Amino acid sequence: MIYLLPIFLLLAGCSLRNLVTPAASVSGAAVGGIAGPGGAALGAGVGYASGKIYELTEDKEELVEALTHGDVEGIVRANMADHASGFQEFTTYIKRILIGAAVLLGGYLMIPIFVARSCSKSEAQKHLTRPPFPPK
Repeated sequence: MIYLLPIFLLLAGCSLRNLVTPAASVSGAAVGGIAGPGGAALGAGVGYASGKIYELTEDKEELVEALTHGDVEGIVRANMADHASGFQEFTTYIKRILIGAAVLLGGYLMIPIFVARSCSKSEAQKHLTRPPFPPK
């Protein structure tokens, strides 16, 4: 058993925090073993849970909090979809009408620009081709 300790330390890497959970499970089972097999099982479970809680670092705690918060939002969003009113559909319909009106208005306002361009070219050509002296 003494020979296994260096192997466990080498497998733990730089942090001994990874060995906390198995050590807590074994010690919980040993303490619970005093009460019998049921106590050993209960002690091992409590030791494992306490070891996992100790093993959580700040990064893992933020991850767990973000996951649980996101799950709650997803559940609420899924359940509220049944209770949603027609207001969202109404606003979407109004937005489509306004976008269509804006496109039509833009097209209507572009017509004078093209007409003025073609008229200005023909008027310029009339003045350029006019004789310098009035005809008799």
